Amino acid sequence: MRRDDRGFTLVELLVVIAIIGILVGLLLPAVQAAREAARRMQCSNNLKQLGLAMHMHHDTHNKFPYGMLRHTTNFPHPDVNLPTPPGGIPPRDRRYAIWHQALPFIEQGNLYARWDQMVFDNNKIGPGETALWTGDYFMKQVVPTLICPSNPGGNWNEPTAWDTPPEIYFRNHYFGCAGYVGYPRDKTDRTCLFNPTYPVTAYPSPGGALSNGLFTRCKRYGIRDATDGTSNTLMLGERMYQDVIFDTVTGDKIRDWGWCWFGAEGDSFLGTATPLNFVLPANLASLPGAVGQALFDDRINAFGSMHTGGAQFAYADGSVHFISQSVSPITYNALGTRSNGEVATSLE
Repeated sequence: MRRDDRGFTLVELLVVIAIIGILVGLLLPAVQAAREAARRMQCSNNLKQLGLAMHMHHDTHNKFPYGMLRHTTNFPHPDVNLPTPPGGIPPRDRRYAIWHQALPFIEQGNLYARWDQMVFDNNKIGPGETALWTGDYFMKQVVPTLICPSNPGGNWNEPTAWDTPPEIYFRNHYFGCAGYVGYPRDKTDRTCLFNPTYPVTAYPSPGGALSNGLFTRCKRYGIRDATDGTSNTLMLGERMYQDVIFDTVTGDKIRDWGWCWFGAEGDSFLGTATPLNFVLPANLASLPGAVGQALFDDRINAFGSMHTGGAQFAYADGSVHFISQSVSPITYNALGTRSNGEVATSLE
C-alpha cells in the first residue's frame, strides 16, 4: 500500500492564513471593547467609593471636605484668627487638599496619619532622611482608588525641564467640581474664555462668581448648600491626561498636572465652563498670546476621560453617571453649580 504524504498547497495555506486574519480582525475590536467596558466599570466603582467617602466625611464633620486648605491673601485660611501656641506654628499654615481628607473614609487611615498638616516640607522627606525629594515621601504615595484604568501614563507626574525631579508627585485622576471654574487660581475678572475658532465664535461662557460648585479653596460646603438638588449637582469627575498640542506647544505637559497631595487649584478641582473632553486646538501657536493663555487655563480646568464619547461623574447624591461630551453647555454649566437656581437633570 502507498501512503499519500502530500501537505497543504501554497494556495490552501494562504487561504487558511487569510481566514485566520479575518477572524482576528473581527475578534480584536470585540476584545478591546470588552476590556474598555471592564475599565469603565472599575472607574465607575472608584467614583462610587469616592462619592461615598464624601458623604461619610459629611456625616462626620457636617460638611464635605475643603477643595483645598492653603493660606494666601486672597483666600484667608479659616484658622487665620486662632492664636499661635507658644513656640508653635500659626494654625493658618495647616494645609491639605480634597483627597487628604477622604483618606480615612477609603480605608487609608494609616496613610492619613503620616500627613503633616502643619509643616508642608515634612511631607517631602522620607523616613530617616534629611534632604527633600530623596525617597519614600508622602507626595509619591499611590492610592489605587484615585486612578482610572483607562487614563494614559504612569502613576506619577511627567515634568518639564524646568520642573522638580521626575516622578515625585502621585497624579490623581478624579477631581472635585468647583462649579464653572476651578482654575485659573486667583483670577476673578473672567470665568471662561474657551474659543476654538477665534476670533469667529465664542463659547457661551456663563457669568457669575467663581467657585459656585461644591468645592473651593479654604471653605467647605454641605448638602444644605446644594439648593439646586443633590441629584442635579456634580460632586466629582475625571480629568483626561492626553493632549498632544498641550505637550508639544505650551512648553508644559498635561501629565505634570494633578499633583494629588500638593494642594493647588489645578490639582484639586475643575469646572464645567470648559467643554467636556476639551483639548487645545491645533492652531494654538498662531493665536494671540492672551488667547493662548486663556485656552491653556481652560485646558487645566477641563473635565474629561479616555472613555469613548464622554466622562463619568459622581453627583452630590452619591450616584454615578456618564455624561456625553455632546452635552449642552447650558445643561453642563447648570450641573456644575450648587445653588444658581438653574434647571438641569441627571444625564446618562
